[in-house]
Amino acid sequence: MTKKEHQYTILIIDDEAVIRETFRNYLEDYGYRIFTGENGETGIQLLEREIPDIVLTDLRMPGIDGFAVLRHCAERFPDLPVIVVSGTGRIQDVVEALHEGAWDYLLKPVDNMDVLLHIIRKATSRLEMLWENKRYQLHLEAEVARRTHELERSNHELEISRKQIIRILSQAAEYRDFETGNHFMRVGSICACLARGMGWSAEEIACLELASPVHDIGKIGIPDHILLKQGPLEKNEWEEMKRHCEYGNAILKGKTIPDFFLSDTVGKITEQYGCSMLAHAANIALYHHERWDGTGYPSGLAGESIPVQARITAVADVYDAISSKRPYKEPWTEEVSLEYMRKQSGSQFDPAIIDVFFANIDTIRRIKEQYRDA
Repeated sequence: MTKKEHQYTILIIDDEAVIRETFRNYLEDYGYRIFTGENGETGIQLLEREIPDIVLTDLRMPGIDGFAVLRHCAERFPDLPVIVVSGTGRIQDVVEALHEGAWDYLLKPVDNMDVLLHIIRKATSRLEMLWENKRYQLHLEAEVARRTHELERSNHELEISRKQIIRILSQAAEYRDFETGNHFMRVGSICACLARGMGWSAEEIACLELASPVHDIGKIGIPDHILLKQGPLEKNEWEEMKRHCEYGNAILKGKTIPDFFLSDTVGKITEQYGCSMLAHAANIALYHHERWDGTGYPSGLAGESIPVQARITAVADVYDAISSKRPYKEPWTEEVSLEYMRKQSGSQFDPAIIDVFFANIDTIRRIKEQYRDA
């Protein structure tokens, strides 16, 4: 069961009274229950007393700042959605906040309050998915525990570890545009299906299933006025949009690129889980817009010079994108979607992968149904 908007409680922490009251008045009109704190200390006190569903916090405040609030939330309420509001205009602060556990961010001034509402609604949708996943996970744990406690414990720990990796690496991409969390689940599952059909090992399949959902993580470096633009992009805007491939590759390799400050989070994940998954993810992020005929970007690679993980992800990502509804478009019918995939074999897509795609279309349909958008 999901909550209605009027049942959600939001804590707003900001040292600017105008920001607090503007956000309060706007969100209360949509039925949200609002608490406000004028600094980090008051905000943490309200957090402990009211236990809100969502926190909106400024980053730069006197005394206890937004980063300290983030760390407190991560320690006390690890599943609590925290949305940061940055008035510095520095993407460095935003990236650091995302690595500290923020779910999303806004840059001041917030000229379009609909963007705030969009971010809040995405957070509540993600929160409901998290609750549903936890309920499902508890059910699985009970079933496994009936057979053997040791097997239950090991499987549970493995599943939690995988979900942690996915969350750390894909949360920024999920909440920077209009994509849904289910899109990323579908892409990972379809990629696993295709890899299985190509005869990959279980380890290789699991690696691809984890790596492929972060193909668009580089979009955290694309400005809102380009990423969220509803109409056609200008030439210079399109060139900037294409750079998300390079941004994603750099982020996943732990490199420092202009206007980005990267903490050691990626390095810690590499140390704990091994580097092969991140290496594949970096290649996927860089090359998933390459085309089999060599007319793609950013490098114009062709044929088998494109890493196979990126070729598989391209098929899964494009098929799910064209056949799914988005706020800005209706889905293509299955007939039209499949005809497009068939026609693009040998030009946009690896024909061998397209053959596997159609050989496993029934499984792919089930994946679409299992992770369909609400």
